[in-house]
Amino acid sequence: MKHRRLNRRVTLVGVGVLTTAALTLGTTAFANADAAPKKHAVATSQAPHTARETRNERIVLDFVDLGINQKQPQEAADRYLGDLIQHNPNVADGKAGWVTWATGFVKAVPNVNVDFKRVLVDGDFVTLHTHITVSPTDRGTAAIDIFRLKNGKIVEHWDASTPVPETSANDNGMF
Repeated sequence: MKHRRLNRRVTLVGVGVLTTAALTLGTTAFANADAAPKKHAVATSQAPHTARETRNERIVLDFVDLGINQKQPQEAADRYLGDLIQHNPNVADGKAGWVTWATGFVKAVPNVNVDFKRVLVDGDFVTLHTHITVSPTDRGTAAIDIFRLKNGKIVEHWDASTPVPETSANDNGMF
């Protein structure tokens, strides 16, 4: 899939949300870097997390919120990325690859918002289910971003996304 057509919805291809990605980010408020981390309201139906899983969940949510919603990709990469292995074919490996992609993305789509719908955590893996919009009237994109962490840093990322359709064969919705 070498050619991607950009339309008004702009498909997120990494977070990314990240999805990754995109990668993935429920507020649009700008936070002071020294402020206490925000609590993100997300649905979860898992058993209680271990301390490591709770830390990993917080890292991923804060990474995507800071990098995409707050439009500070460099700050997010410096705080939360390790030597990133990227599985999105449109984003280069490493911090610099993600920063280049995310900086271009938030400049091209300044009203992007990633709304966290679900977070699933299993050890060093954190999966986000998100609704990404680029304007208040945009139906948006449903995205899944998977992050692997090591020693408190995001070191690997996968993502998949699909536009939210106007009609559906069922009444279940995408979120």
